[in-house]
Amino acid sequence: MTDTDRMADLPAFPFPSHSLTPPAEYAERRATCPFGEVRLPSGDPAVLLVTYRDVAAAMADPRLSHDLTGPDAPRMTAEPSFLQDPDILLNKDGEDHLRIRRIVAGAFTPRRVERWKPVIRQVASELIDALEKAGPPADLVVDYCFALPTRIICRLLGVPEQDAPRFRVWSNAFAASARMEPEERVAHITAFLEYITELLAAKRAEPGEDLIDDLIAARDGTDRLTEHELLVMVTGLIAAGNETTSTALSRFLAELLQDDRRLWKQLLDAPGTVPAAVDELLRYTGLSNTTLLRLAVEDVELPSGTVKAGTAVAIAGNCATRDPEAYPDPDTVRFDRDAPPTLIFGGGPHYCLGAHLAKAELTIGLGTLLERLPTLRMTVTRDELAFSGGEIVDSIIAFPAAW
Repeated sequence: MTDTDRMADLPAFPFPSHSLTPPAEYAERRATCPFGEVRLPSGDPAVLLVTYRDVAAAMADPRLSHDLTGPDAPRMTAEPSFLQDPDILLNKDGEDHLRIRRIVAGAFTPRRVERWKPVIRQVASELIDALEKAGPPADLVVDYCFALPTRIICRLLGVPEQDAPRFRVWSNAFAASARMEPEERVAHITAFLEYITELLAAKRAEPGEDLIDDLIAARDGTDRLTEHELLVMVTGLIAAGNETTSTALSRFLAELLQDDRRLWKQLLDAPGTVPAAVDELLRYTGLSNTTLLRLAVEDVELPSGTVKAGTAVAIAGNCATRDPEAYPDPDTVRFDRDAPPTLIFGGGPHYCLGAHLAKAELTIGLGTLLERLPTLRMTVTRDELAFSGGEIVDSIIAFPAAW
């Protein structure tokens, strides 16, 4: 059999699915083919990982490289993407990755995030004040889910909050969280980068004590960041600091407020369970049904088999968190679940820098909604919600609600 014939026989991936439900093929492959190849939209083959054990091991193994920027590297799609920029932290490995990560990590430690919690509560309350003043109906994506993390990351970085509304479409383009024509994506990313370039110049002219000032000092003082690394770091922090958290919170609400609002009522009756509910909802709803791609730089033994050097690996995170070996009765939301981590924040050296901040925003954001708007409800059915269909996160475009 020729390589062309072999590729033609591989299952096409990704599998079709509803935005809020992992593909049915995942469960079938866990049972019959937990370590088989698939054909990516780019035409590249990849080993698809579908069990919790394999995905957890792969995320933590530095021999599965994040750097897919080379001309011969495997791709999810043939379309060029800004996410292939070699200076983006996600695409760096080893010491180069740690060098940049160390510069910004101090701003996101649990201790620092603890100091930000009163600010998160204040912003959440201000947003709900505005919702109540305007009265129902409202779009919770624009007026709350996106506004909350965006205002927080603006304050943390030292970005003018009045500019926050401009970040939604820019973040969508940067984080590949909405399907756009290539020319449209390039235009938005170019505008985003131009804005950050002007912001950095203004910060250099009038320094402050915000995170951007710390990053500029790392660039201009000891030259640990190149100018382009500084530019994409600030841009990425803004995009990642709002798009992922906004998507997670709106997907939470799609689950909690459907039909008879049974899960919402459970939290109203037991508000102390909100932190556990956040963990469970992160597991259950995820950010999308898309897949992370890695490249083995040497042979890697995983629980289900050995990945040969040079092989692409497709990591289906949303599938792993529905693995019944890790999560008994995985298709049921249980706020009392005693379970392993969700893996939504990754693992190993690339564990998400903003995980502690994101969980604080989600916990406080959800808890404040429950406290202030206990009669909250969707004004459409869950099936009527529209999704962005993005590559990295599958955002809810609008969330019509009343109370």
